[in-house]
Order: sequence, then structure tokens, then C-alpha cells
Amino acid sequence: MKRIFFLATILTAVTFWTSCNKEQTQTQEQPLVTSNGQTIPPDDLYWAKNNFDLQRVGDIVQRSHSPEEFERYLNRPGGINNLDLNGDGYTDYISVREYNDLNDPYCRGLSMYTQYGPDQIQEIGDVLFYRDEPRYQGARILLRGDPRIYGDNFYYQNNWLDQSIQLVSFLFGGDRDLYSTPYYYDNYPTWYETYDVVETPIYQQRIVALYPQPVVIYTTQPEFISKIDIRSPYDGRYYPQAHAMFVKPAREQEEFIKQNPRPDKNFRAENNGRRDQGKPENGNPNNGKPDRAESQPRGERPNAQPERGQPQTQQPRGQRPKIARNENPGRGRANSRGRANNPGNRGRANNPGNRGHANNPGNRGHVNNPAPARPAPSNRPAKSPGASRGNNGNHGNAGNKGGGNKGGGNKGGGKKH
Repeated sequence: MKRIFFLATILTAVTFWTSCNKEQTQTQEQPLVTSNGQTIPPDDLYWAKNNFDLQRVGDIVQRSHSPEEFERYLNRPGGINNLDLNGDGYTDYISVREYNDLNDPYCRGLSMYTQYGPDQIQEIGDVLFYRDEPRYQGARILLRGDPRIYGDNFYYQNNWLDQSIQLVSFLFGGDRDLYSTPYYYDNYPTWYETYDVVETPIYQQRIVALYPQPVVIYTTQPEFISKIDIRSPYDGRYYPQAHAMFVKPAREQEEFIKQNPRPDKNFRAENNGRRDQGKPENGNPNNGKPDRAESQPRGERPNAQPERGQPQTQQPRGQRPKIARNENPGRGRANSRGRANNPGNRGRANNPGNRGHANNPGNRGHVNNPAPARPAPSNRPAKSPGASRGNNGNHGNAGNKGGGNKGGGNKGGGKKH
């Protein structure tokens, strides 16, 4: 009897070790041997699972109010998404579709996927919500990664049954139509703007800075997975021509990536070269790149604030107004300090730079009397500036002692040096 028990214990341990080893092999990154015999190390390859952090999706679930807002958070520039499965150098648009089962009132689901055509869909993962009883205000949360991208039994979970989560309340509340986005690759909403993919290390540093403490925990055996009967409508769908490494790729995907390898450390420079050669300002449907959509209008509620730490877009500064200059052939510069708008009139008013003169906003305590007209000069030679004392007359004018230029250095019409 003891021998049978001992053998059973050994068999159980071997089975457990084999399953763990199999799971580790499925999730471990393997080198790529291309069709021409070149071997590329796994660290030098672009992996899909490393460019969409499924664990950080839990933070977005917690802050979203509806499936539509959840989709906006997924596609915000400089955020959680750095997937580029079609290899065009721009981050793919992630679509969201809600699903449930009328016979299962305790479970809801959201599918996250990319779509490049009517039959070209790659599911990334889904979010499952489960309530033990209807009386709970929250739900148990389970994030499940697509087996081809992340490997088998790749989950993150948490128990939020006693928490009030706006997205959970929306999904379980009321009789309404299920959300299914109309947007996908090259058919973007007005608020969306395409943006470049960055290298994987840069993305990982960014995502850790945005969400330093994830709210869900990794597990291979979720507590309530056996209670979930609903299934994603895109379960098992894959994109055959994916320009990325998958943990468990389909045969078509495996053959395609061998013929079209994509080193992670080089694609950024190649993308910049392509962009310099030709993404037009208004987009061109013939160049094979997604058009840049309109920016989000202020009046439309975005329901998603910009990501923390994200660089803000700088608005162009307004141009400095051009100051019109008077083409004056006479002596001195037009509208210079101490000169009027008359080419030959020194020390007169109507000059923005003339302190203490009439008709000047900076003139304190003086009336806005225009200077009296000066008679036409005779044929006599002009007097020197030192001899013009009292020539500008109007001595004793109301509020204008000596020509209204007291404080302007022109007492009595002469210019005091």
C-alpha cells in the first residue's frame, strides 16, 4: 500500500513538472531561424506580447466608464498600445466589442482586437467580468491573453466584488444594445490620431512610468474560470501576415515571419526613412499608410485625460506684428523717439516714444491739444537747434507750459540736450 502511494506521489510530481515545463516553453521567447538560414536572437526581435502590456489594461478597466471610453484609453497616443502587426511603422488601432450570453446573467466580456480587413482580424485578448450574485456592486475581473500572442493560460485577475467600478455598473446595468465599435485600421474616429511605434525598451519604460503599480495579478489558474461560459466572437481569429513574433503562432504566421523577419532594434530607423520619403500632410490612400485623423474637438467629451508623463503638443506661437515704418527721405528715422510724424518736425507730439507729449498714452497731466500749425519756412537759413528756444511758442497754453512738453526735454519748443 505504501508502495502504491509512493508511486502515485511520484507520478503526480512528474505530471506537475511536465506541465510547468511545457507552460514555460510556451511563454519563453525563442530565436528565429529565417528562410535563408539566419538566426536572430529573441532579444533582437519585435514581440507582440512585449508591446501590449496586458497587465496594465487592468488600470484602464478601473478608470473607464463605458466600453467606448475603454477603447479610447487603449488608443491614446503615448499610452498602453505599441502594437504594429501590419508592419507599417504606426501603432495599430485596437477595436473593442462587447459580448455576453442571455442565459448567463452573471458574466460579461469585452474583446480587444485589431482588424485590417473584413476577414483580417487578430484578437489580442479579452476582459471578463463575473458576479457571484446580482447584489454585488462590483465583479471579479479576469484579463485573458490570446494564446497565439501570449501563450496558453495567460491571465491576470482581481476581485472587485465589493468595489464600485463604473465600467462594471455600465455592463451589468439596464436593457441596451451591446457595444461594437465601427472603427478599425484606416477607418478611424475623428478624435484618433495615428502615431509612431517606438522600440520595445522605450515602450516598457514608458508603461512602467504611467502605471507603476498594476492592479491585477498574474496567474495560470484563475479561481473562477470554470464558471465562465461566454465566449468571445473573435476567439481563434488571427492575422496571417503579422510582422511580429508570437509565442504560439499559427502555421501561416510562422512561415510569414520567417520570410519577413523584423528586428526590433532596426525598424525604428527604417520607419523614419519611409516617413521622410513620403507621408503627405493630408494623407494619401495610395501610399498604404493610415491617414492622420482630425484632432479631438473640445466640445466632445473625451472621457479620457492625457496619459501622465506624456509630452504635450506645443501650439505654434503667434507671429509678432509687423510695425509699419514710414519711408522718410528726410533727416532721422520715422516715428523715432523725440520726433513727430512730420519729417522735419523735431520734438513734436503724436509719437508713441515721446514721453510727456500730447496725444500720447504715457502723457501724465497734459491735455490732448494738437500742436499749432507751423508757418511755412521762408528762404532764410534754418536756425541751429540751440537757437530755437521759444520758437515753438504757445507759451501759457492751457495745461501746456512751454508747448506742452515739460518732462519731455523740450521746454518752449527747444530741445534740451
